[in-house]
Amino acid sequence: MRVELLCTGDELVTGLTTDTNSPYLEARLFELGLKVTRVVLVGDVREDITGALKEAAHRADVVIVSGGLGPTADDFTAECAAAAAGVPLVEDARTLQFLRERARKQGRELLPNVARMALVPQGSEVVLNPVGAAPLFIVRMGGCRLFFLPGVPREYRALVDGEVLPRVREELEKRPGRTYRAFRLLRTVGLPESVLDARVTPLAAAHPRVVFGFRTHAPENQLKLMAEAPSRAEADAALAAAEKAARQELGLAVYGADGDTYPVVLAKLLTEAKATLSLAESCTGGLIAAQLTGVSGASNFLLGGAVVYTEPMKTAWAGVPPELLATYGAVSRPVAVAMAEGIRAACGTTHGLSVTGFAGPTGGTPEDPVGTVYCALATEGAPTRCERFSIAGDRDLVRLFAASYALELLRERLLTPSSAP
Repeated sequence: MRVELLCTGDELVTGLTTDTNSPYLEARLFELGLKVTRVVLVGDVREDITGALKEAAHRADVVIVSGGLGPTADDFTAECAAAAAGVPLVEDARTLQFLRERARKQGRELLPNVARMALVPQGSEVVLNPVGAAPLFIVRMGGCRLFFLPGVPREYRALVDGEVLPRVREELEKRPGRTYRAFRLLRTVGLPESVLDARVTPLAAAHPRVVFGFRTHAPENQLKLMAEAPSRAEADAALAAAEKAARQELGLAVYGADGDTYPVVLAKLLTEAKATLSLAESCTGGLIAAQLTGVSGASNFLLGGAVVYTEPMKTAWAGVPPELLATYGAVSRPVAVAMAEGIRAACGTTHGLSVTGFAGPTGGTPEDPVGTVYCALATEGAPTRCERFSIAGDRDLVRLFAASYALELLRERLLTPSSAP
């Protein structure tokens, strides 16, 4: 089955808005074993949208269109859909009643431009919007089925999950001689993409039914595994074997799979260990704390921390001796160690984590240039570990990877507590 996505709107082609709908749908379709073959962005030009719809319908089995279904003057995707299909626009009575009732509940009259959202191409299948106003409508053009959805991400995702994907799945399962697909996304940290590729590529020969792919989403790199077979059982078995081999090869670098996120995985490890954590952040400016407190229940393990951005605050809040700062400088191994040990002592936690570095673009020394970061982990009953990292990239990237490297010290210790240095 060939699937294409068509996204409309000047805001998408001028850079004012980033298309977040397509990546969401691509991931959901991949779960069904479908890989999107083309994504097209079109500005608010009637002729361009109409032409793009005709072209996509000629190539694809399914086209999913987003945007241009609202009440404003530049919302004319429904008109273009009717023109492409060669049918008139008609008023859908159920949608019109829905819009009237929605306006009444909001204490306002139904405006003519809002009522316009009830106009759909003749012969469409119409589905009411569970979280918004503009409906989903489905149009057939030859052998292609086109789904038209509002571009508002919350509405788009609700209709994708509740209406589009079930229909695509049903059509997929009806196809004779279909190939079954199973997939897994393994998430890794600490491995450059080139290293991940070099370590995993040799496995492909032993798993001919599995396609190995890669995706970078800083600071992690992801391994995509997709198995194809004549039956679901064979696809699942092929995927399981490839995943086992990949995990054995990559070891602790794999932190999770599919929808796992790094903060949630780390929170689970801390909770299972009944461990507590405190933070002393300099160049990351609270980024580590922000990541961890994004997890519900973070107060069970994250007791506190400090953004010790200046030398006086490193002394006042993390207990770093002034003479240490004077001798070695704020970005140094001794200071990183003192920060981790000082914040752990101040907060009375199992672990104390620190990070200090030169995020740039200014600063740095010949010995420790911009991008140099020191991360330290102090643990109750174990020697403090400190590592130096050299990170290439702009200020945001240095801070992002610094937070990741610091948290990785903690994850490694939680996974292998007996091997603490």
